[in-house]
Parts: sequence; C-alpha cells; structure tokens
Amino acid sequence: MHNDHLNFETIQAAINIISAIVESSLAEREGVIPLKHERFTVFKRKEEPISITFKNTEVYLKIKLNIVKGKNILEEALRFQKEIKDEIVHLTGLKVKRVDLSVQKIISAGIALSEN
Repeated sequence: MHNDHLNFETIQAAINIISAIVESSLAEREGVIPLKHERFTVFKRKEEPISITFKNTEVYLKIKLNIVKGKNILEEALRFQKEIKDEIVHLTGLKVKRVDLSVQKIISAGIALSEN
C-alpha cells in the first residue's frame, strides 16, 4: 500500500482479517491457548485478548495468551510472533511493526485439553 494513511473501511477490513489470522494461528498451535473473550467483570470492563492498532499504515498487535506447562515459553513466543507477522504481511500487505505477546498463565496439559 502506498498511502500514508488508511481510511476507515480499510482499517475495519484489516482488523477483521488480522483478528481471523491471529485466532486461526492460536487455534492451530499445540502449546498456546487463546484467552476467552470476556467483555465485563463485576466491577470493570476486561481488555480484549487481541488488541490491534494502526499508526499510519503500520500495524501494532497485543495478544494475551496462555502457554501449556512444559513448553519453552521463549521459543513458543518467538515462533508465534514470527508466524503471525509473516502471515499478516503475506495476506494483507500491511507492515507489522510490533507483535507483543503477554503470557497470562502457564496451564498444565490436562487442564489445557479440557478447555479446548
């Protein structure tokens, strides 16, 4: 894309595509468990597990997830970051500036199977 800024329709379409890419990638990974979308708690609104922001034509992602116990957290995170970035660039042509991962919990394998 040669524009310095994206219009609203382009941003909305990109958000939908990027969300689908991230959710699909999370579902395919054995050692990574996506967080459930919970909009409200008793006292306040919870943040979404996937946050997508744009600065001009650059994409910034923040993804919250859980990792299965016994997996190398650093290796899983680095592999997942690269996979997400490459897939978004390939499918949208947008420049991915950052993919920040936040590991919320380390979950035992037995619990991970029952959550899926």
